[in-house]
Amino acid sequence: MCAGSRLKMSTTSLLESNSNHDAFISEPPPYYLRFAYFISLWSFKAAIALGLGARRLLMPRLPNLLRPEPRIYPIRPTLKSLVYGPEGFGDEPLPVYFSCHGGGWAVADPQADEEFCSLLARNFNIIVVSVDYHKSPLSKFPVPVEDVAAIVDAVLNDESLNIDATKVAMGGFSAGGNLAFAACQLPILKGRVHGLVGFYSPLNMKERLEEKLERRPNEAGTDALASSAKFLDWAYVPYGADRNNKLLSPGLARKEDLPGHVYLIGAEYDMLCFEAKVLAERLVDHDAERMEIPGVYSGDGWRQGGIRWECARGRFHAFTHVAEWGREKERNRSKAVDELYNRVGAWLKDEVWAERVLQ
Repeated sequence: MCAGSRLKMSTTSLLESNSNHDAFISEPPPYYLRFAYFISLWSFKAAIALGLGARRLLMPRLPNLLRPEPRIYPIRPTLKSLVYGPEGFGDEPLPVYFSCHGGGWAVADPQADEEFCSLLARNFNIIVVSVDYHKSPLSKFPVPVEDVAAIVDAVLNDESLNIDATKVAMGGFSAGGNLAFAACQLPILKGRVHGLVGFYSPLNMKERLEEKLERRPNEAGTDALASSAKFLDWAYVPYGADRNNKLLSPGLARKEDLPGHVYLIGAEYDMLCFEAKVLAERLVDHDAERMEIPGVYSGDGWRQGGIRWECARGRFHAFTHVAEWGREKERNRSKAVDELYNRVGAWLKDEVWAERVLQ
C-alpha cells in the first residue's frame, strides 16, 4: 500500500474516532456573511501575496541567510519544500527540524520563515526543512494536515539527506503550529517526532472569537487577528467538521498523543496566548520540579519535565515576523527574537536530542 493511501486511511480513522456525542459542530454562517468572508479572504490573499512579492523583489536579501535547496516529492508533486543545512551537510547524519509556516492556512510559503530556518541550521548544525502545504479555501481541513505529514514522512525516508532519524522535531508559527501539532498525531508520524514547538499557534478551534478576545490584557489594544479570524476560520474549517477533533484543535489532544518534549511560545497581547498556556499546563509532569528558563524573567516562562512555556511580554501575534515602527523598537524586537530562536535551538540540542542519545 502506498504512503498516500496509508495516510488517508489513518486520517479517516482518527476523524471517525473523534465522532461521538461530544462533537461540537458550528452552524454555517448565513449567505450574506459567506459572501463577505469570500471577498475578505481573497482580498487578504491578494494583499499578502503582493506584499511578500514586493518585499522580496525590492529588499536586499540578508547576508546571514542560508541558500536553501528546494525539494519536491512525488507524494505531493505540486508542493515545494525548502531544505536548509549547515555548510557541508551530508557527510554525517544530522538531526532534523520541520518548520511549518503561518498564514492562517491561507497564505504565505516556506520562504516566510527563512530567518528562523537559517539561524537554527547554522547555529545548531541541524537540517531544517520548511514544509509547504495546500492553502484554503481550495484545500480545507484535513488536507493541509495530511500534506505536512506526507512531506515529513517523505523527507525522513529520503536517504540523500543523511538524516539522523533518532533526532526529529517539528513545529510552526501560528497556523503552522496548529498543523505541526496535528500532523504528529497521525499514525504515519506517531513515535517518529521527539519534540514539538509552537509559536503563538491556534490550538483550540472550539472557542469563539469573543471568548479569546475577552482574555487579553486591558492595555493590549486592538488584536491584529480580530479582523481576519472569522473569514480565515470559515475558509479552513469545512461545514460539519467537529471542532473537538484533536486534529483540528490539537490543544485538546491527549497527552500520550504528543511527544514528551513540547515548547510553547505565546505573545502576551495575542488572543491565542491563553490556549497555548493551557496546553502547556495540561502536558506537564506534575512530579517534576518547575524551574526557570535561563535568560527568561521568572514570571515570563518556566520549564517542567519535558515541557516549556514562554510568554513574550508586550508582544503581539506574529511578533517574530512583523517589524516594529522606530529604529530602537525594531532593534529590541529583533534582539528578543534572535534570543528566542537560540533558546529553541539550545532546547532541541541540549534536552530533546540529548535525551535521545542517553536512551
